[in-house]
Amino acid sequence: MKIIESNESFKWRKFSSTNEVIEIVKEFDQILSDQSFKGLKIINKRLNLKNLSKLKVSKKEISESSKFLTDKEKFALYEAIKNITFVSKSQLKTINNTIEPINGLSIWERYVPINSVGLYVPGGTAPLVSSFLMQVIPAITAGCKEIVICTPPQQNGKIHPAILWLAEQLEVDNVFKIGGAQAILSLANGYLGIPKVDKIFGPGNTYVAEAKKYVSNKVAIDLYAGPSEVMVVTNEDKNISLAAVDALSQLEHGIDSCAFVLSKSKTILKKVAEEIKKLSKELSRSDQIEPAIENISLIKCNSDDDIINMINSCAPEHLVLLDEDFPKYIDSINNAGSVFCGKKSPVAFGDYASGTNHVLPTGGWAKTNSGLSVNDYVKKVSFQKSDDSAFDYLSDKVITLSEIENLDAHGLSVKMRQNKKSSISRSYFLRRQTKETSIYASVDLDGQGLFDIDTGISFLDHMLEQFCKNSNLNIFLRATGDLDVDLHHTIEDTAIILGEVISKSLSSRDNINRYASKTVIMDESIAKVDIDLCSRTNLKLNIPKLNDFVGDFPTEMLNHFIDTFVKNLKFTCHIDIEGSNSHHLIEVLFKCLGKAFKDSIQINMKEVTSTKGIL
Repeated sequence: MKIIESNESFKWRKFSSTNEVIEIVKEFDQILSDQSFKGLKIINKRLNLKNLSKLKVSKKEISESSKFLTDKEKFALYEAIKNITFVSKSQLKTINNTIEPINGLSIWERYVPINSVGLYVPGGTAPLVSSFLMQVIPAITAGCKEIVICTPPQQNGKIHPAILWLAEQLEVDNVFKIGGAQAILSLANGYLGIPKVDKIFGPGNTYVAEAKKYVSNKVAIDLYAGPSEVMVVTNEDKNISLAAVDALSQLEHGIDSCAFVLSKSKTILKKVAEEIKKLSKELSRSDQIEPAIENISLIKCNSDDDIINMINSCAPEHLVLLDEDFPKYIDSINNAGSVFCGKKSPVAFGDYASGTNHVLPTGGWAKTNSGLSVNDYVKKVSFQKSDDSAFDYLSDKVITLSEIENLDAHGLSVKMRQNKKSSISRSYFLRRQTKETSIYASVDLDGQGLFDIDTGISFLDHMLEQFCKNSNLNIFLRATGDLDVDLHHTIEDTAIILGEVISKSLSSRDNINRYASKTVIMDESIAKVDIDLCSRTNLKLNIPKLNDFVGDFPTEMLNHFIDTFVKNLKFTCHIDIEGSNSHHLIEVLFKCLGKAFKDSIQINMKEVTSTKGIL
């Protein structure tokens, strides 16, 4: 540990050769592939590890974990769960707006959780319950279906009860007692009865890190997590002790961990060095920390700009800005895994319970990588839908581009879809995404009354089916909404998208009948509907008082549904209903509305039914 001038030539990190480690990982892979559990015994013997009769943690072990924890410990863990969950949910990208780069070409993305994930939780000498939380909670938030945990057991062959208690609270039961490279190899290949996963997460020692790199040609990995590191910046005497303890805190993770302390004062750096030596002797893991003290670099900087340059050059995993003038640095920091501002924001907060993730890029990878987040557990799937106008606009251009590349089949795939003499299609597809609902809808005005409708509200589905049958519209609609909260959002948004998609299908509304008047009877009920597809919104709806619910449909939403539908389709509609049975009253309304639509949308090539020449 010595003081270095910022203008001196030095290396931020000492990268030891990993060739030997890589060869060992390859050897372990071959042993496990060829000999499975017998191979594991060979590896355990070499590493002086205990052989276990079963790798998977039993339900009994998980359920009994609670009695080994105090209420104080459980309360602290609950606080961590709450905060990490809050941050994870705020990160999750679920709202994807549909864009139209050209009129009629809809493009959107859907975020899909990775199906199966393997999470490595370091253990052995220290039960890293925080690493369990930092990986499991984002996986749950993202919606991953299969979560597999691998963590090395303690010397007694058991997993620390805090990890098992958390597994019970978060309903994760695929926990295996295995660590090191052999755990990573098993997650990647399905060795030893451990499920093969699609992506592997988690920090670990050199063997774990190299094993992740080794298997990355067959499964995805989160990031290369090397030795832990921290950079501390202070220019104030009053923060000397904090600078020293912050540097030491990351050395607890291993003898290859490193720390950097930056200051414009050489005197402060000397005092920090003295404090580090003093504090290191007082810590319970001093035998591990003291050999790592030589990995601490004290760097004398000449100015604030010099400090910024040092930070961005190093790209530290953790960056602590101890002094209260930290705001002057913030906008210039581009390369850091996670930044802790002010003396009341210790790295330990991020390590345990503030909510940010502590799985961060090390070894300078913060220049290009971010820390772990819920979005590492999802993938994007892109979608696009082109209507006739967009197809006609793009097709010739795409054919030209395919000719430049001499890819004939590409061009032919467009040419075979071209039909200059085809009639105009009166169909459209729309997608609506909000925080409460996700809805897809397509409509063909010149259909046969076909339907495939699922809103999650059975009676509403039934009514929309009646509308299809009587209007001859073909409608496909899928709605996923927060029905566990309330039916309101799904009902309202279904009306919105139906109105919008039919309006888009009508296009300019030229050459249609426009007007329709229909009467339909159903047992004791009768409905009269008059509509004008004039692009002016007006609704008059008279219907007797209804029961509170018909099936699973809250009838208070009927008026709102019809009103929302009218406003988004933009037409005038007068509805009069008489009768006594609530089911019949609503059903006859939808049937009559459908029949009115059937007439009003019929093609009328003689003229635009407006003296203005446009609807």
